[in-house]
Amino acid sequence: MSVEVRLFAALRDAAGTARTTSEAATVGALLDELAARYGEPFASRSRRATVVLDEDPVTDPGTPLADGACVVLLPPFSGGSSSMHC
Repeated sequence: MSVEVRLFAALRDAAGTARTTSEAATVGALLDELAARYGEPFASRSRRATVVLDEDPVTDPGTPLADGACVVLLPPFSGGSSSMHC
């Protein structure tokens, strides 16, 4: 199983990449994995991130991730627009 992850703005900067993949089974497991992988300040920024799963915002960390899903992580920001497609 593989999930595509796109990172924007401060999260992209903290991770040093705009795209990555994961085999996490849930949104919460994905966030934990990425926090462990990229360390601070990624971990603290990701706690406040908006999580978009296949173009739908999700808030439940128990939300399951399917093979081929696209997860977009957006840090808090105001104004402008950005493409949330994988």
